[in-house]
Amino acid sequence: MKKNLLFKNTLIVLLFISLSGCNFSSTYLNREEDKNDAEKIATKLYSCLEKKDYNELHKLISKRFWETTSATKLDDFLRTIDVKLGSIKSKNLDHWETKVIVGSKPSSTYILYYLVKREKFVARETVTLTKENNEIKILGYNVNSEGMLK
Repeated sequence: MKKNLLFKNTLIVLLFISLSGCNFSSTYLNREEDKNDAEKIATKLYSCLEKKDYNELHKLISKRFWETTSATKLDDFLRTIDVKLGSIKSKNLDHWETKVIVGSKPSSTYILYYLVKREKFVARETVTLTKENNEIKILGYNVNSEGMLK
């Protein structure tokens, strides 16, 4: 009887230890709904860029972005793009990638690749987003165009 009780208690303790070290999560790659959520923020970004409303655009930026870049530097970068490449005429989502992890250690990363026709040049623009406090925010914005070299 004592052996049986000792065995049960040991089994319960081992089960508790093994479960307490587990991370319960699910990973979702390239779900359409995640892309759609990210595109809503990218649409706001491009709307702010078209209106040159940089103060409103600042609200879309992640805290991690602001750790490495000041608002002045960002605004100067955006003005330079506008001068060198011209204003936005059209944009098309070329391709995208998403990775959303839900569970005990959640994270979300969204990368949208746009072909953007501007007045003077075409640009390949990458918008990288992340989720902070259940809100999708812009983590990075990259513009590649031969017009940036001129």
